[in-house]
Amino acid sequence: MNRTQHYSLLKAMEIDKNNLLKYQELYKYAYILSDGIFKIVFAEEKDHTLLISLVNAMLGLQGDDAIKDITLEMQEFPGVFNKKDCILDIIGTTNAGEKVLVEVQQQGDDFFRDRVEYYISRVIENQVHASEKYELPRIYFLGLLDFELFPEEPQKYIHHVDEMCNGRKFFPKIQKIFVEIDKFFELEKAGITVNDNSEAAQWLRAIKVIVKEEPVPEKIMQNETFRRLLDSVKLINFVEELFNCEARNMTDLKAEHEIGFSEGAAEERAKAEKEKREMAKILKEKNVAVSIIAESTGFSEKEIQAL
Repeated sequence: MNRTQHYSLLKAMEIDKNNLLKYQELYKYAYILSDGIFKIVFAEEKDHTLLISLVNAMLGLQGDDAIKDITLEMQEFPGVFNKKDCILDIIGTTNAGEKVLVEVQQQGDDFFRDRVEYYISRVIENQVHASEKYELPRIYFLGLLDFELFPEEPQKYIHHVDEMCNGRKFFPKIQKIFVEIDKFFELEKAGITVNDNSEAAQWLRAIKVIVKEEPVPEKIMQNETFRRLLDSVKLINFVEELFNCEARNMTDLKAEHEIGFSEGAAEERAKAEKEKREMAKILKEKNVAVSIIAESTGFSEKEIQAL
C-alpha cells in the first residue's frame, strides 16, 4: 500500500469503520511509512532486530562499527516555556553509547531541513549535564523520505550530509543521512540500480514490495530479516484503533503537503492524481460502492462511472 492508498483507507474508515475489511481484501500490506505503522513494526519488536538491520544498512555500518544492540528512549523532548516540542519517530542509544534518531517523513515542506536541525539540537541539549565535560556522543540522524529532497542529484538516493571546512568534516560526530525512497524506486524501474547489491538497496527492494504490492523477489524471500519484515507489515495485523488515530491526524498531514513543495509541486500533484485514479478503478472493479469510492478519492460519481 502506498501513501495515496493509505489516505483513501483512512477517509473510507471515517465513513464506515467496516471499510477496513474491504481494504484488507484489496491490499496485502499496510503503508509502512506512516508514523503509526513504522513505530509498531520497528519500535515495538522485542529485540529490535528489524530496526538494527535497517539502521546499519542505511548508515553503511559494518563489522566492528555495526550496531549490535539498541535501547529505545522517550520520543519526545517537551518544549520549554514557549518553545516547540521535539517529537521524533525513534530515538535510541546503541551498545557503543551512540545516539540514533530516525524520522520518517511522508511529505516535504519548505522547513523540513530546519526541523531536522532543531530536532538534533534538542537531542544535543540533553546530552551534557551540569559538572560534566562538553563531550558529546556520536549522533546519527536517519531520515527516511517519501519525497524528493535532492533533485539536483537525480541518480543518488542516499545522501550523507556533513558540515565541511576546507574539504574536511568539521564535526564528524554528527552524521545526517537522508534516504529518498521513491527516487530509489524510479532508479530501479529505469534499471540504473540493477547492480547495486548494497544492504541499503536490498532493504529498499523489500520496502518496494510492500509499497508497490509487488511479488516478492526470491533473494528477498530467502532473507530471514525481510521475511520477518513482510510478515510484520501485513495489513491484516493492524487493528482498527490505529487507523482511527491516523485518520484524526490526516487533516494535518494533508495540510503539510499543501504547504510544502515550492519546486515540483505540479509533478507531485499529477502523480498523486494518477495514483488516486488507479485506486478508484481497482475499487470499482472490486464492486465497492461508488459513493464510498467518491468519498475516499474525491472524484465525482460521474468520473468514477467513466473509469
